[in-house]
Amino acid sequence: MIIGYVFKRSVRLLTSTQSLTMADVLFSSNLLWVAGVTLVAACVYRASEFRNLDHIPSVGSSSLLGSYWTAIKFHRSGSKIVQEGYNKHKAAAFKVPTLGHWVVVLNRNHLGDIIRTSDKELSFHVALEDFIKTKYTFGPQIMGDAYQNAIVKSRLTHNLSTIISDVADEIAAALDKTLNLTENEWKCLPVLETVEKVVCRAGNRIFVGYPLCRDPDWIELNMQLTNAIIKEGLILSLFPKFMLPLAARLVTKTTNRDRRGARHLAPIIIERLKHMKEHGKKWNDKPDDFLQWCLDEGKETSADLLAARILVINFAATHTTSNTFAQTLYCLAANPQYIQPLREEVQTIIGEDGWTKEALAKLRKAESFIKETQRFEGNASLGVMRRALKDITLSDGTFIPTGTYVCVASHAIHHDPCVYEDPEVFDPYRYIKLQEKQGDSSRYQLVTIGPEWLMFGIGKAACPGRFFAAMMLKLMFAHIILSYDLKLGDISYPASVCIGPAIAANPSAKIMLRRRCN
Repeated sequence: MIIGYVFKRSVRLLTSTQSLTMADVLFSSNLLWVAGVTLVAACVYRASEFRNLDHIPSVGSSSLLGSYWTAIKFHRSGSKIVQEGYNKHKAAAFKVPTLGHWVVVLNRNHLGDIIRTSDKELSFHVALEDFIKTKYTFGPQIMGDAYQNAIVKSRLTHNLSTIISDVADEIAAALDKTLNLTENEWKCLPVLETVEKVVCRAGNRIFVGYPLCRDPDWIELNMQLTNAIIKEGLILSLFPKFMLPLAARLVTKTTNRDRRGARHLAPIIIERLKHMKEHGKKWNDKPDDFLQWCLDEGKETSADLLAARILVINFAATHTTSNTFAQTLYCLAANPQYIQPLREEVQTIIGEDGWTKEALAKLRKAESFIKETQRFEGNASLGVMRRALKDITLSDGTFIPTGTYVCVASHAIHHDPCVYEDPEVFDPYRYIKLQEKQGDSSRYQLVTIGPEWLMFGIGKAACPGRFFAAMMLKLMFAHIILSYDLKLGDISYPASVCIGPAIAANPSAKIMLRRRCN
């Protein structure tokens, strides 16, 4: 994409009927040079990588040039291509081409190798950096000392019982504001767009607290974040490594995002630091949110840096949770026979225990419905992405050379009849049945990770925020079930769409919602 832009910009400058300055000529020449270097570098790297992975079978054309055609098709039919490779090479590794590089897809038996291998050998963080260039899209200081991840694992997860009432309150308020429904009024709404607003507000109730979580500019900043980061990372990935610092200055808007966020956070930070100095540990009404936990660390008080850290958390949390919940709501509307049994469960448990962590743990039907939606629809055809930082030989003898991207066919595994009975059937009570059959109540929980459940990753790189995400999903689901009726509109859509390896909630999908009479 960037190469095409470069050439078009250069041709427009050089063929313009207007007079050209020397600066214009030099600029257009530099653009052509950048495009040429990038194209040559990509071809050289692709050829070298192709030879290194020649021992691993390919999906589609196995020739160097033919693989580019398969890579183009992969953008539109990624799930089908991965499924084809999985069906053909289920017991062995295979590789699929993308426009930038090859990806080696490992089988289920390799998951033990991935778990046992350290991040210095197979790295999730390096793979993530390669794809979205976190050093430039979020900033080197943030990714160099990512202590926010430790806060997620410790403070956020351990405080779920105390923050649940605030999250529940914000979900109810956000649904009321976003849906804007009167009793008995049916309204047709875009699922993903509606859900994103609710998720962003509810998450930020714990990230930055009230009332900032309801500020329209703050919400807009964080809702736009995911698309901006992915777009910038994609463009930067087309540049040679030595050009990234210069390219980042032209492509990214990291500084602008941080400053925009800092304008909101600065007065809050000043006020909180004042209270911390005056009251110390005796600050009785001390906020219990992510911003305060960062201040408690005592590592930084800069509004710009703290804004950047909270943007990282929003990037990780808002899009994935919104995607999952949008798919869940659509599946619920498409299967209305399950609404009343789910409602009875929620009414009984929440009526007895209130909005508590203990109550959410008892919502077995709701949890099974959400998890089955994740299994059935999915969020990616390829998961558990890593990059090899050194030559590795796996337990079955598969050789992975340095620099190779590896992953597993997560969506295909979730639809494998050797893993799940009748995998192409949407069974909302699947995990309740499995719990009763196996006699293990914890193995099939939403947050449990394992070789048959890869939505949150696996091993040490498994999603640290999955406990908070699960709490959010169950709270939103319970609120919708209790307070609203829903159904499909006149036109039905697929719940999800595929773009390359990604499976996303269909942005065109809509459902009908109505506030229930209490």
